[in-house]
Amino acid sequence: MSSKKKVVFIINPFSGTSAKESTPQLIARMIDRDKYDYSIKFTKYAGHAISLAKQAVENNTDIVVAVGGDGSVNEVAKSLVGTDACLAILPGGSGNGFAMHLGLGRDQEKAIDFLNNGSEIIVDTCSVNNRFFANVAGIGFDARIAFMTKKNKKRGFLPYLITSLQESKKFKPASLEIEIDGKTIKGEYAAAVVANASMYGYHFTIAPEASLQDGIMNIILIKKSPLHRYFLSSYRFLNRSLHLSRITESYQGRAINIKLSDRDYLHVDGEGYESDLKLEFSISPKSLKVIVPQNRTANWKL
Repeated sequence: MSSKKKVVFIINPFSGTSAKESTPQLIARMIDRDKYDYSIKFTKYAGHAISLAKQAVENNTDIVVAVGGDGSVNEVAKSLVGTDACLAILPGGSGNGFAMHLGLGRDQEKAIDFLNNGSEIIVDTCSVNNRFFANVAGIGFDARIAFMTKKNKKRGFLPYLITSLQESKKFKPASLEIEIDGKTIKGEYAAAVVANASMYGYHFTIAPEASLQDGIMNIILIKKSPLHRYFLSSYRFLNRSLHLSRITESYQGRAINIKLSDRDYLHVDGEGYESDLKLEFSISPKSLKVIVPQNRTANWKL
């Protein structure tokens, strides 16, 4: 009987900006064959990774590797919640926010090395109106951009930036009523972001204090302000100080409800949708096993 662990790589060939044709060769060259027996599956349509990951769980797979961006990670992770199977990531998307938070970076060779030599941890996961998310979700300007970008066939940071600049000229903040563990806040906000992890992607940190292992969601509210204030504060996304800006409010909670006065957009792990008028966010503590670099557990707050 083999003592090797079973690993399934689920590759989204459509994610990100780079071709995935070479990924199987990279896996074959770098995977530790003394530790792992592996197979590779390619997704063929949106949502296919969900059924492939469920099938892997049913086949008693030890590690399921999402090869793609945050959307691919979302589809694989939701099928592993509450199971003995462990999530690993080979970042292959545009932003790779969840992978960046875990310390995996954007380099697939390093990610395979982390798979060979990493540590297993257990993290929290969240949902909004029964939509699963592992990283961040929210409404407002960033959700509108996610929705608009999804309709654009071009991927990557430049199309995202161009869409952001175009939409900023006509965007209006939303009137929100937010309940956090029973406490109510009302106001006009450009965005309300509920974070399990800290990053959007591209090293843009929305919730510097977020932890995947504290059983609490962080919510960042970006207040109604003149347009130039948003641009002047944009550097804070890169130096992890957005929560210190005067245009933001930061809170934590285990149950978060948001009521909107008008229809808006919702983003869930980078995917944009049309939003309901009432959003209910909840957290499932310690519900997902994830492989991370060994030094990440010692040196970083996860």
